[in-house]
Amino acid sequence: MITQTTIPEILLPDGDEWISRVKEKAFENMKRYDGCAQVIVDAFMQELDMHDPLVVRSATAFLGGMLSSYTCGVHVAGMMVLGLLIGRENIQEGLDGVFPIAAPGQGLIRRLNAKIGSHSCRELTGVDFTDLNQALAFHASKEHEKCFTRVADGAEEIALFIKELNEKGELFRL
Repeated sequence: MITQTTIPEILLPDGDEWISRVKEKAFENMKRYDGCAQVIVDAFMQELDMHDPLVVRSATAFLGGMLSSYTCGVHVAGMMVLGLLIGRENIQEGLDGVFPIAAPGQGLIRRLNAKIGSHSCRELTGVDFTDLNQALAFHASKEHEKCFTRVADGAEEIALFIKELNEKGELFRL
């Protein structure tokens, strides 16, 4: 049985200023609080006037390449934000509910790879985050500050991508 859920319409702010605000919020959040995926998701949620602490909470475990040096949190955050905007609302929709996000999701990942250099946290940082000593040493190093910029640049690229989808009429939810 498919149950209907009413999800409020999400409107993108007019103009381009919101893109700069998302970038700056993500940068400042990363400097203050750390957690690449979570700080980007939080910046978008604030800017889009969305209030669901469980969404932000769900991004917690994606820092440090999913705590394992794998997929960069910028990419995870981008997919989470895209999912908030055009993801399926109910799993019973099956693949029909997934298809609308497939091409945009692949496009976003390509753009983020081009922007920040890789989807691999280990390739970007050189750190094995499964080794707590390496993780702590990285966090205390100047190298960690490069992640502030990666996060900001990634947040900006996600916002630009979403804006472009919207302008082409491709930002929709079924």
